Amino acid sequence: RYDNLVSMFQEAGKITPCVGVSVGIERVFTLMEERLRQEQGGSIKQPNVNVLVAQAGDNLMVERMKVTKLLWDAKISAEFNQQENPKLKYEIANALDRGIPFMVVIGEDEAKEKKCKVKDLKARTEECVDQSELAATLRAKGVIPVGCEFAAEMLATDK
Repeated sequence: RYDNLVSMFQEAGKITPCVGVSVGIERVFTLMEERLRQEQGGSIKQPNVNVLVAQAGDNLMVERMKVTKLLWDAKISAEFNQQENPKLKYEIANALDRGIPFMVVIGEDEAKEKKCKVKDLKARTEECVDQSELAATLRAKGVIPVGCEFAAEMLATDK
């Protein structure tokens, strides 16, 4: 059954006798995924960032990029949508679906005042902070800087 398959990858005319076994690996992964879904209450998605930077209004791409860079410089895992003017309701839905715990929202008024809103999506709270205090505010809410996850785990187990 596998003779011709192996011959396709060898020199022309060389025949290698073969046998094979098939394991339903796809089925095994499906069962593992289902068990994990049951244990976690529905979703197995894990957020790949801690903060999603969004905008309320139009033409604020540069502001979103600046705020995201502030977070990156503070070693906070963050991203922003690369569309020019994404709708805020879709951004919130995206963050909730992906399990991202925090959003930073910049509106036109906030941009002028160098402020932004920090939304805690799990606690369903929101506060307005200066951009200069943004990283400290997120850290106070439990955001761990990139590269410090192991140290945070060690501190948590010591308590």
